[in-house]
Amino acid sequence: MLITWLEQFKQNSQISLLDLHLAQFLVNKIDCDDEITAKRFAFLVLSLSMEVRAGHVCFDLTRLQNIEPQIWLELNSPEIDDWIKVLKLASNRHVVSFGDQLAPLMFIENKLYFQRMWLDEGFVAQYFNQTQLDITTNIDLKQILNQLFSYDSASIDWQKIAVAIALTRKVAIISGGPGTGKTTTVAKILAGIVLNNPTTRIVSAAPTGKAASRLTESLGRAIEQLSFESLNIKTEAVTLHRLLGAKTDNRSFSYNKHNQLHIDVLVIDEASMVDLNMMARIIEALPASARLILLGDKDQLSSVEAGAVFGDLCDFISNGYSQLRAHELSRLTGYTIPIADQPTMAITDSICLLKKSYRFNESSGIGLLANAVKEGQYLNVKKLLADNTLQDISYYELLSNQTYQAVLNDCVEHYKNYLNAINRSNDIATVLTKFTQCRLLCALREGKFGVEGLNKQIELLLAKHKLIRLNHRDQWYIGRPIMILRNSTSLGLYNGDIGITLTAEHDSSKLRVYFPFSDGTIKGFSPYRLPEHETAYAMTIHKSQGSEFDHVNIILPTEFSPLLNRSLLYTAITRAKKAVSIFADAKILERVVKSQIHRESGLVEQIKKYSK
Repeated sequence: MLITWLEQFKQNSQISLLDLHLAQFLVNKIDCDDEITAKRFAFLVLSLSMEVRAGHVCFDLTRLQNIEPQIWLELNSPEIDDWIKVLKLASNRHVVSFGDQLAPLMFIENKLYFQRMWLDEGFVAQYFNQTQLDITTNIDLKQILNQLFSYDSASIDWQKIAVAIALTRKVAIISGGPGTGKTTTVAKILAGIVLNNPTTRIVSAAPTGKAASRLTESLGRAIEQLSFESLNIKTEAVTLHRLLGAKTDNRSFSYNKHNQLHIDVLVIDEASMVDLNMMARIIEALPASARLILLGDKDQLSSVEAGAVFGDLCDFISNGYSQLRAHELSRLTGYTIPIADQPTMAITDSICLLKKSYRFNESSGIGLLANAVKEGQYLNVKKLLADNTLQDISYYELLSNQTYQAVLNDCVEHYKNYLNAINRSNDIATVLTKFTQCRLLCALREGKFGVEGLNKQIELLLAKHKLIRLNHRDQWYIGRPIMILRNSTSLGLYNGDIGITLTAEHDSSKLRVYFPFSDGTIKGFSPYRLPEHETAYAMTIHKSQGSEFDHVNIILPTEFSPLLNRSLLYTAITRAKKAVSIFADAKILERVVKSQIHRESGLVEQIKKYSK
């Protein structure tokens, strides 16, 4: 009976065959004769699996009130006490633990975890509770800060506060929206560290190849602009997988708790993209004496995998610092630093929120729109999109196929630039640069409004305008942009890397796909050697994180999806440097702006527990 019920459940839910086998295996472990109890326990296991796949670290049993009515009746309408009774029965068989020992499932404070997730979360929480450890300095930090920053008595320079925090703590967590100067800030942090100890071993990293390449470029520029001579700071950034020495299975790493990294400072950009498991593996591989500097935007999309570590850490951003910390920062920076009006956690003294945007001024449509979306203010969003005086944002209501075609036509107009550059000179660097001028971003992978459908339509339209030549016997053609979907350590290509297909430099009869690397070089590869990839005229908003484009087109589906939320739209808007166009149904847009997804975790509670 249970097997039949599980198979029926699978047909009506987003569970996999693996979930099904896991639920059956654990139900067999608890050796329960009562069918209702067995069904309830199987339901908990399946629900936890689905929650983790959706990005949650755990499953909060207090949210079990929204079960589908038919399933609810089949489970005999259980209350919270009934669920706990089932878990207590499973704990007698050592399948579930209430925290006193390890078991496959951990049940802590109404939250159900897989053991690995619970251990990772506790490990990360313990680490970030140690941020108050002081750093020995050999220089006058106040003097260095004054050299790095000019004093402005009118308002607090939060970049200066961030640098002061990073120079005096083992961990620094710096969050800021687009154009708030995160890279400039980290360049000054690294300058201060090197001035204190020139032999400090520093490594910069990012979650994706594209983000690492952009960090390398922007960090190099920022350090060049500093007024210090002979600063020996390595600016080349690597991906996190490369940093840890990812093995071919991408699940294990050469550097770990038994073989730690030989570094003194680790900088991680785009930290909002780092999931719980990756953060735990990074911390394991760090020597106890190493510093960790996290940069990101707390309002951007969280990682694809389970967890929202950076966002959870930024929950501790308060209206002030502890009294001792505020006095220390005031002494170092010359500003009157606000003191929290209530007791703070240790981690609070290591966090800084950058508040001033240097890219978007007060009249910038992109900046205003991003803030309105971030705050969930739909009426303000609607007003901004209707304001014809804002030249850098535009809105097209997706009412018919005509508007859909307008999106495609606009993309063709923009993509002409890089395709014409191929025809004129075939200069690889120019072609790669011109391709970054525009990108179409979408929320889904499949269907008319997804990556697959949009890429196909754009390809056909480009061919119709004779900008590309499609070969029906082969998917490859000159000008085809592709995105890598699976890491290849042997080739040095990683998930998210984007390349353009061109004729080979020294043999025009062959095709090569050329990729820009973080060290400034460009390398070409045979199309048939590449790991899993896809055409990249359109890309998902998730995949666009860590990238910037002059012009961004955003298209939303005409039917609402659970994937749509304001963080997604905010992330898409903030990929644009000069202009953004939104193509969406008005009702869908309103619902997206008003929707926000909370990722379930216990990290904040665990940090508070360790702090006590």
